Amino acid sequence: MSIENHNSGEGIKVTSPRRVSDLSFSWEFYPENKKENFLYLRIQYWPLIQNADGTCSEIDQLSGHFNLDWGGQLPLEIKQKLDTLERVVAPLLPSYEINVTGSVPLTVEPTIREILCNYFTKPPTGIPNQLSVIYYFPTQPNVRTQLNLKWDSLSRSQQLVVSNVTSWVKKQAWEDLAKRIREISGQTAKAIRSNKVFVSYKRRSKAEPLAETIAHRLSQQHIAVWFDKWEIKAGDSVPGKIGEGFKDSDACLVFLESQYTSSDWCTKEMNTALTKAISENLTVIPILVEECDIPELLKDLKPVYLLKEPTAGEFEQKLTEITDAVYKVDLNPYR
Repeated sequence: MSIENHNSGEGIKVTSPRRVSDLSFSWEFYPENKKENFLYLRIQYWPLIQNADGTCSEIDQLSGHFNLDWGGQLPLEIKQKLDTLERVVAPLLPSYEINVTGSVPLTVEPTIREILCNYFTKPPTGIPNQLSVIYYFPTQPNVRTQLNLKWDSLSRSQQLVVSNVTSWVKKQAWEDLAKRIREISGQTAKAIRSNKVFVSYKRRSKAEPLAETIAHRLSQQHIAVWFDKWEIKAGDSVPGKIGEGFKDSDACLVFLESQYTSSDWCTKEMNTALTKAISENLTVIPILVEECDIPELLKDLKPVYLLKEPTAGEFEQKLTEITDAVYKVDLNPYR
């Protein structure tokens, strides 16, 4: 998504597009209000433009917010995730007992009023700047208390629930921004099929965190991503799920590092991708994460180099290389 600055001089208009590279955003939801099908989830966002020095600046004119109610605007899948989040956060809150002589002690549990999650770094990381729970006790309904949770104090399952909600929220924010820009420019939305990408990498390798980061970023740009950690659950047929992942895929990202070919699954995925490149015009995009022996069948393909920890600006440039290849963008401006 880009914004163009127009400067005219001596009758000549110069156009310099600047890319909206990411969003600062926050979400907050109110468990109490779902009973009335009232305002339940509020999403706010601030688009970020990348500067020449690699830093990012917010575009205040395009910042936005919108509310989704429990009754008709939230899909069932997200309702279930929010319900799960409420359940996993509840045990982190304090409770107390009331002892009455001659009776069983009564435990007073807190009521969650709001859960707030902010991602305000530029660009945002996978860890929220703020994760807070606002609650009260039924015995003191007008006294609200805020508990700020540290990310590393949460269990892996608790972190995963927050991340699942956050991924969906950020996608909604991107869609709202795109809709507003179309309205400003007078464009109409086109009903087109999303491009689909299969991500091939070796688990527990240097490539894993980078592969997951890129999977998130592509998803936020409305590219359908097949990423094994998101698709394969306990009890699933692994070959069957991989087959579903390759079905109708337009591209396959192959994250290469020294251990990639030691995995039978990775080798099978690479061979499937190369077969589909011939039979179905699938684009195979090698991403070189560290210096290693490149498989013979991939040596003729130009890789994307991510051999060292990239700066924010370098990462956006590499991400653009990947999306250009996925969309099969013609890089020749004169053709």
